[in-house]
Amino acid sequence: MAVVVQGRMVHVRTGPKTQTVNICTEANRKGIYESVYELDVREKVTDDQVARRSDLADLRAWLESLGGFDRGPRGGEPPAGRPKLEPRLIGADVDDEWFDNARRVVEVAIDSLVLEFIDLPYLHRVEHSLHARLYGILAAHPMFAHLLPIGDTGYSTQPVHKEWPETTARESKDGRRGNFDLAILSRRQLESATLDDFREGRIAAAIVIEMGLDYRFDHLRQDHDKLINSKVSAGYLVDLLRNRPADERTEQLILNPSANVRTAYARHAPTGECVYKTVGAAALQRRAGGDGGGMRPGPRR
Repeated sequence: MAVVVQGRMVHVRTGPKTQTVNICTEANRKGIYESVYELDVREKVTDDQVARRSDLADLRAWLESLGGFDRGPRGGEPPAGRPKLEPRLIGADVDDEWFDNARRVVEVAIDSLVLEFIDLPYLHRVEHSLHARLYGILAAHPMFAHLLPIGDTGYSTQPVHKEWPETTARESKDGRRGNFDLAILSRRQLESATLDDFREGRIAAAIVIEMGLDYRFDHLRQDHDKLINSKVSAGYLVDLLRNRPADERTEQLILNPSANVRTAYARHAPTGECVYKTVGAAALQRRAGGDGGGMRPGPRR
């Protein structure tokens, strides 16, 4: 269904996390849009609300007041007088001491999570809880436990971010970017950012972490390809499994990732044995476990 504002058809689409308000070109053909405004789904924009706008200028101003971003034309050539521009992107910051130090901190944090999982595989029920745990470890470290200014906007943010947009969209996403599980931004990147750069995720995170819990090989491979597709300078794959037999493809990828990707792994086998790999290890290690595919509970690290 579409509503009409100042002679233009406007389509509201609602997904699990975002809404888009799609304004057609003068041709009024569905799928060919002059503007695509993306909003947080919690704004709950409705067709009736859109229909009450007096004209297109009013509609655009209202959407922007709700935090909407105009991602520009989609589905065809841009209208006359409005050339299609590639969005600006702030490149990854890998040329200074910060990057090397940040990688070391990240690797220690990932290893601590893996070791905790070896001892307490059911401390977390779902993957997002593990994301939160690793986020907490990282954000508590002195290197990341501070605020960074966003350009000259007067606003600040933090270095560690959950659900940071991919640098480059994958074909499977039909031109839309998905999100990284965790990403770390540098002070230098944020110093040159505008609020739009930050809010649209137009900052290429140099350090990215993708994590899986109890997934099969295909999920691990997709996360690996996601890091490669965005040319992440330092990508990390963390694969954690409970009560699972060995999968040769998974372990081969863990031991032989592509360049710029490092891995960590822990698998509790049905026998109780735990097979694991910390970030810096070159081979899998084994540790005996208790009954039921879990380790005997120990003190939380």
